[in-house]
Amino acid sequence: MDYIKLSTKKELEIYMNPVRQNLLRLLERSKLPMTPKQLSQKLDISPSSVQHHIKKLESLGVITLDHTEVINGITARYYCPTYVNVRIGLDHPDDTQLQKEVLVQEQIARTYEGFLEQKKKFIEQFNYEDLESRWDLGDIMTGVVHLTPLEGEELLKLIKDFLDAHAAPSAEKSPWEYAFILYNAEDNLYE
Repeated sequence: MDYIKLSTKKELEIYMNPVRQNLLRLLERSKLPMTPKQLSQKLDISPSSVQHHIKKLESLGVITLDHTEVINGITARYYCPTYVNVRIGLDHPDDTQLQKEVLVQEQIARTYEGFLEQKKKFIEQFNYEDLESRWDLGDIMTGVVHLTPLEGEELLKLIKDFLDAHAAPSAEKSPWEYAFILYNAEDNLYE
């Protein structure tokens, strides 16, 4: 999968806008491309405002025009994500470092909140007590594994390759949102 690296303050401001993050998330979770009108209804903002945000996201290369359809004499434009990995350059500290860190924290928090919301809906609907046996709800796992440098590299590659291979939607698949943090925690690694 290709990647886009956002490194300038302007790129980060475009990408970090909360409305644009919500718009992008809707497109990423949708199985089908969406029109500005469809997005505006879900975001509760005007179609012209959605179109403005779409143009900004298009300028970064994170969404694209999928196709157009003429409906009742009007051309409807359908947009989808470009299915690229977005890197925000946390590896190179600069004057946007705080913005980058806030964006990452917000994305992790949004994923966690989405997990809790789905779990709550499930409990309310099914009154189900044994949530640990429900693989379809997802999971939150924390812990430590002990790996050689080669095993660490293999694990990261395995995760990345799997996610890349399943980034595009299809009718028979459901969107699974994720947030991974995986790092070498050796105390004296860089001393």
